[in-house]
Amino acid sequence: MQLTFDADVEAFRASLRTRAVRDGDDFVVNGQKVWTSGAHDADVLLTFVRTDPNATKHKGISALMIRTDLPGVVCRPFASACDQDDLDFNEVFFNDVRVPTENLVGPLNEGWRVASGWLGHERNMLWLSYADRLQELVEDFRPQTLCDRDRYATLVMDNQALRLLGSVALARAAHGDEDVAALTVLKLFGSEASQTATEYALSAAGVDGFAHPTVSGPYSAFHLDLYRAGWLERYVRSFGGTIAGGTSEIQRNIIAQRVLGLPRN
Repeated sequence: MQLTFDADVEAFRASLRTRAVRDGDDFVVNGQKVWTSGAHDADVLLTFVRTDPNATKHKGISALMIRTDLPGVVCRPFASACDQDDLDFNEVFFNDVRVPTENLVGPLNEGWRVASGWLGHERNMLWLSYADRLQELVEDFRPQTLCDRDRYATLVMDNQALRLLGSVALARAAHGDEDVAALTVLKLFGSEASQTATEYALSAAGVDGFAHPTVSGPYSAFHLDLYRAGWLERYVRSFGGTIAGGTSEIQRNIIAQRVLGLPRN
């Protein structure tokens, strides 16, 4: 069975419009989700829905397990900017989908607690993936000028810094002391460092860097081919990292409030 998640940090804000209304032993779900990774291949969607329309922001949200073969569930994959056959993201539509109440995850109207735990684990996985991307860039980046060499040095330092800071976070989590704010820093740092370094590598490659499709590094049996695709494709894909698991703007808001103690306004 394949499970995918439809949620992002923004989904728990007031703009969440996918609703679930209790009707006997079912919830009736209506709404639309976008950017749901792998929905067309998944058997089940962990879906966050608004069950209390009068609540604000993250309150009044519940988590439901929704099977993709239920009547009224429509998953429409769409291609990425890199290839018409690169199908991962989906639009998902819920049209009067009847979901058994036993599929509720956690207490009613307390989906935020479910989401908070999941997002913490996701950000742990994300910074590890960014560490892999930075290491691949260390191996594949070919500096041509003194400026390129300076940028390459920054890449090497960012790679080491992310791994050291991340190791501390993992050690704390292993002892039951997971620091959500620290994971937010790692997610923001890793995604933006990867994007910046990829842009520099594309620039260093010159005109050849815009060749597509092509490869920019050696074959690896343990990675998807896209991780060693041409520099243009690698750069375009780097933007996904600054969106997945919460956009960079939202990460900065979390850091400002929870780490720096700044006011909301």
